[in-house]
Amino acid sequence: SSLFIVLRGRSPQRAAFGAMGDAEEDDEMALAIAMSLGQVTSGGVVAVAAAPAQPPTVAPPAVESEERVVRRVVPADNSCLFTAIGCAMEGGAMDRASSLREHVAAVLLSAPEKYTEAELGFPLEEYVEKIMGESWGGGIDLAVLSEHYATELAVINIQTQTDSHVRREQVFGEGRDYKQRALLIFDGTHYDLLVKQLFDGAPPALDVRLFDADDEKVMAQARAVAAEANRARSFTNLAKFTVRCLVCQKGFAGMPDAQEHAKETGATGQPHINFSEY
Repeated sequence: SSLFIVLRGRSPQRAAFGAMGDAEEDDEMALAIAMSLGQVTSGGVVAVAAAPAQPPTVAPPAVESEERVVRRVVPADNSCLFTAIGCAMEGGAMDRASSLREHVAAVLLSAPEKYTEAELGFPLEEYVEKIMGESWGGGIDLAVLSEHYATELAVINIQTQTDSHVRREQVFGEGRDYKQRALLIFDGTHYDLLVKQLFDGAPPALDVRLFDADDEKVMAQARAVAAEANRARSFTNLAKFTVRCLVCQKGFAGMPDAQEHAKETGATGQPHINFSEY
């Protein structure tokens, strides 16, 4: 079974693709370890950023004023995946995370024969408890919400999108004949929404958030946004940052070593699951 790890430290924001089976148990643990690296108060309590009234815009330099794909940043509050999808699918709404978490939980509980521990990486009840709390969203949730909205959800990973001409995105709902697509950008720990801005300085209320599923021009622009962020090194490489175990004070280089330490200590007693980046 998987270990749900909670860490303390400074924030790299959030979320990575969710665990989707026993073979990806380490991915779930990696997500949980990274989650603890959120902003904290002096008392060790995670500080949750308030959602802005209108999300800010991050875009690569434009040659001229025209419609283009830009990045709409959503709060880094452990619900960025759900907030981004809600914004795309619910007319720009930034307050749909809780209802989408509830929907995912209901779908999972309605089909225990499908959503097994092998599929989720956790026992069903434990996964549902996590997703109804403040656990990060991931692959399972993307798949459920893609089906819920009958919409492809394309996720472009900044770390791997080094070339704007190469198709590297993961598309949930692909092959199901859905006619529209929403675009998410992922930096290793956090999801934002990609939209089409109709002109420079256009307010978010005018954003185009849904696209034809076969719109390759938009996909090329979205990959270009991710490739620009990659060149700026605007991503978190979870395999290379250093952490310290707050239980025994041992230091580890990268996520794999921290995961192994948690497993080893858990095999003989209470697992060491509290880490801090240093």
